[in-house]
Amino acid sequence: MGASRIKTSLAPHSQSQRLKVHAGKYVHDEAFNEEQHDLGPWTHAPASTRVDAYRYDYQNQALQVTWRNGKNHGYVYLQVPYEGYRSFARAASKGRYVNSSLNGFDYRLMTPDEVQADSNAERGPLGSRVRG
Repeated sequence: MGASRIKTSLAPHSQSQRLKVHAGKYVHDEAFNEEQHDLGPWTHAPASTRVDAYRYDYQNQALQVTWRNGKNHGYVYLQVPYEGYRSFARAASKGRYVNSSLNGFDYRLMTPDEVQADSNAERGPLGSRVRG
């Protein structure tokens, strides 16, 4: 189950190429390194009925999302460009954004250690959108 491949694009994968991993040990992507992270702070989504909190791993281009239903620790969406993270953070409906965009990226279950991993104290939350 540990197929490793190199990706040439930051765009989401087609349905036939996407891999979902729900259990087991898994090495998915050369760019993801479990030992090194640059995690932003957890941002809670109180207006969302589906998403509890999320944060971005700047080093690994991974978006971590936890759910309100508490059925698992959440998911790590892999190779999400920073602009994809910003779009998710600013989406009026986080659940709709997950369905329409994030589920197009490869993703896997988050481990308890990843949920508990310390955030980089120098990283702040995203600022609000400025309209002019």
